[in-house]
Amino acid sequence: MRKKVGFVFIVLVLITLAVLGNRYFNRSTDSNTYSGTIEGTEIPVQPELGGRIVELLVREGQVIKTGDIIAKLDDTQAKISLDIAKSQQTQAQAKLNDLLGGARVEEIRRLENVVTQAKANMAALEQSLKFEEDTLTIDQKLYESGAMSKQVVDAQQNKLATLKSQYQGAQAGVNVAQASLDQAQAGYTQPTIQAQKAAVDIAAQSVKTAELGLSKLTINSPASGQVLYQNVEFGQVVNPGTTLATILNPNDLWIKIYIPGAKLSQIKMGGTVSIVADSYPNKTFKGQIQYISNQSEFTPKNIQTKEERTTTVYAVKISITEGKDQLKAGMPADVTLE
Repeated sequence: MRKKVGFVFIVLVLITLAVLGNRYFNRSTDSNTYSGTIEGTEIPVQPELGGRIVELLVREGQVIKTGDIIAKLDDTQAKISLDIAKSQQTQAQAKLNDLLGGARVEEIRRLENVVTQAKANMAALEQSLKFEEDTLTIDQKLYESGAMSKQVVDAQQNKLATLKSQYQGAQAGVNVAQASLDQAQAGYTQPTIQAQKAAVDIAAQSVKTAELGLSKLTINSPASGQVLYQNVEFGQVVNPGTTLATILNPNDLWIKIYIPGAKLSQIKMGGTVSIVADSYPNKTFKGQIQYISNQSEFTPKNIQTKEERTTTVYAVKISITEGKDQLKAGMPADVTLE
């Protein structure tokens, strides 16, 4: 009797599994509803120049606006470069004024003083350059022995490169000053005046370049959103292109779903879909088909059963057009094709 009851029970279980399996098969093959996870566009904030972080003004979870300051890098050397560029611009303009007004004894004396001062500046920079070169040599040896980090060595290399640029600028300043003095003593011609006008223009562009370099040491947010990650710390030396922070754009939410090839004919670019998020089961939001992959792939492991992973599907990106103030990145959701 017990064996008969057990046999009946097994039969009932098999029938139940067959019915459920049939329902699942019909749902997975005929349904126009697909599951996915809401995602948001992540925007990395990266500096164009390197340097040491002297101010870090954001934290994870903070809501920021376009243009808000993310961080500031050490601008000491950049300010020196700007001062040098402005000084060279002043010298170039002064020389042009001399050419246009004609040389006077007083002007020749002034130019002689300018040459003397320019040579003194170059000599001072030469001493600083030698010191920084020696410092770099020591730092590299310490790095090779494991007693110093590579970030410190990189920072010293950047500092030395900037100083070399300043030294070259000082050399150019001496040459300009000496040329001005020579011209003042020899007298000026029209071609010389035209050449000096060009030199003034070049000096002005050098000032703009230095100002631009200085401005790039203040890193602003490229978009409004929420700080998802703070990728660096205060005092850290970063290289150009290092991600300082990652911003999540809440206004660019989307879902990626995977559709069998047999159903691609049911959708088109720009088509609308309905979206139901698990967090709002009684609400329906609208979305728009933004992208349909041209390349088939196997069903992702986290989407279907083991048997269905061998099915080839096409990725479809859905842009969420409604409910951006309610839907959040990370929410599971179902997409129904219309």
